[in-house]
Amino acid sequence: MGKETLLTKEGYRIKKAELEELEHRLYHEIPERLKEAKEHGGGDLRENKEYIWLKQEQEMLENEVRSLRELLENARIISEGDIRSDVVGIGTRAILEDAETGEVATYTLVPPAEVDLLRGKISIDSPVGLALQSYGKGKAIRVQAPAGKVQYKILGIERG
Repeated sequence: MGKETLLTKEGYRIKKAELEELEHRLYHEIPERLKEAKEHGGGDLRENKEYIWLKQEQEMLENEVRSLRELLENARIISEGDIRSDVVGIGTRAILEDAETGEVATYTLVPPAEVDLLRGKISIDSPVGLALQSYGKGKAIRVQAPAGKVQYKILGIERG
């Protein structure tokens, strides 16, 4: 058994759907395309670029599927009761104000396996995630981020 991985209920659902999509591509689409590449390429498969590319894609997908299966097999889903709304922690959404610019940003703290920066989901292990943990609304925190030191004020906390 591998290392236990924390996931939110939503994160587990997303990873499971991702696995199903990859398995469909790996076990249905790729074999069909390999068959077509064999038929149209004729002759020596070592010279059939489409076939070679598809075999490489198949290998990549096999690795991704294996990795996702292991992640899901070793997942421990964080219960709703573990997610607090009075302090920032895993599964909470923190509304922050940059003390210097006044810019407001919202981040949801998630396990590392669920990070999605485009959706404002940051790791609990990131510099901002670590700095925010256990602080409540109204608190000011200072973060050493890759771009330099940033000071935030926690405007609000919600369950993610």
